[in-house]
Amino acid sequence: MKIPVLYGTFREGRKSEAVAKFIHAELLKRGIESEFIAPENYHGKQLEQKHPEPWKTVMAEADGLVIVSPEYNHGYPGALKEMLDSLYEEYNFKPVGIVGAAGFVGGSRMVEQLRQVVVELKMVPIREALYFPMVWELNDEKGELKEPEKYLPRLEPFFKELFWYAETLKEGREKHPWGK
Repeated sequence: MKIPVLYGTFREGRKSEAVAKFIHAELLKRGIESEFIAPENYHGKQLEQKHPEPWKTVMAEADGLVIVSPEYNHGYPGALKEMLDSLYEEYNFKPVGIVGAAGFVGGSRMVEQLRQVVVELKMVPIREALYFPMVWELNDEKGELKEPEKYLPRLEPFFKELFWYAETLKEGREKHPWGK
């Protein structure tokens, strides 16, 4: 199973990257093929409607997606929106798990807004979401997540649902190709 992690910002001084790297590492520990995708690798290349490689290839081969993002002004970052808008068919009928890493409510407003966007991309947002509130307090002096083991119980229902949808929708895409 292939499930990349899309990190939603390239803002300098970002605090949520440790959460994204933690999620990515946990996918790898569970035997999931995963790439860590950061928008700064594409920034300045006018992504919109360009279908950039290798992002297009990553999503074409993916069975699902995890998005980890901070919340900026009660919404999702522009860099994330630009990344999402750069593709379409590659997302269709694939599950997406959304992880908020932000202020007092852990990015909950961003998560809810992003669910609306991914539905328009014909993705299937899973019900489970992860929230990492007050993200600026979660990192150690090296910029890594403090006490990562304390978050493991929250990961289990999130991954269980994501993996179920990834397997089920993959079978559905193979048996009933859409528009072909």
